[in-house]
Amino acid sequence: MQIKITSEKSYAVLGIDGAQLNSLVKNDTEYLWQGDAAYWAGQAPVCFPIVGVLPDGKANAFGKPCEMKRHGVARINPFEVYEAYENSVTFIQQSSEKTKAQFPFDYELKIKYTINGDTVTNEYIITNTGDDKLPFVIGGHPAFNCPLSEDEAFEDYKVVFDKPVTKPCLRPDHHSGLVNVDEKFDVMKGSDTLELKHDLFEDRDALIFYGCEAKTATMIGKNGKGVRIEFNDMNNLLIWSAVGNAPFVALEPWTGISSCNDEDGTFENKRGMTVLNPNETVSFRFKITMI
Repeated sequence: MQIKITSEKSYAVLGIDGAQLNSLVKNDTEYLWQGDAAYWAGQAPVCFPIVGVLPDGKANAFGKPCEMKRHGVARINPFEVYEAYENSVTFIQQSSEKTKAQFPFDYELKIKYTINGDTVTNEYIITNTGDDKLPFVIGGHPAFNCPLSEDEAFEDYKVVFDKPVTKPCLRPDHHSGLVNVDEKFDVMKGSDTLELKHDLFEDRDALIFYGCEAKTATMIGKNGKGVRIEFNDMNNLLIWSAVGNAPFVALEPWTGISSCNDEDGTFENKRGMTVLNPNETVSFRFKITMI
């Protein structure tokens, strides 16, 4: 099942499977990566209650054992439509016996998409519906076609931040997904612009801008088409493309990051963790603008 939300010249298509973006179109141009198993079959999964991986897929959260695959349980469990209007739709997932077998906590996750003009706001609303504290991180993983026009190449694109990025980035291991915080990569060298090249993603995985000073990143090509991500509620931005010269770039706002080599395996002590008390609710937003 898919739901289309529209503005005057743009629209987005959302799938109930994973409550994720399936399409972003402006002036007949498809901005969202459409998935290709030869590179990456995904499109824009929502990562909850982890982003990235746990060591060996396991951790203890407030003394309870957790066992989850990459990016958590939300994306692989059912959602329902909570409400839908012409320009917005909200999906809802509530914890179940299936989710609790991997992540033993009660929660309600609403994912709301709203389109205004050429901008789609992604909002994650999390409520602790249990009697114990609820620890989690959350993040978006939208991937965008790169290039967007037939007369462009991947290398015609760059990512421009709204301010210089002075902190070296972190990078997960290609195979394990774990981050060695002792290895830092100064790819920006204090500038605000990252020139995109496939070589960036061949030897190493994503660029993790941890505690990113900037709050807006724009992927833009030589013809002026691109996407802008505004992530004021998120502390981290990842930039990723798959190996083998994949024709997409993912711009991923996350509240936390993948597990790191200096962490003790205790879930609630991971970087970027949010902990909600019973009946407490919190929301995080980021925006995607088609240019």
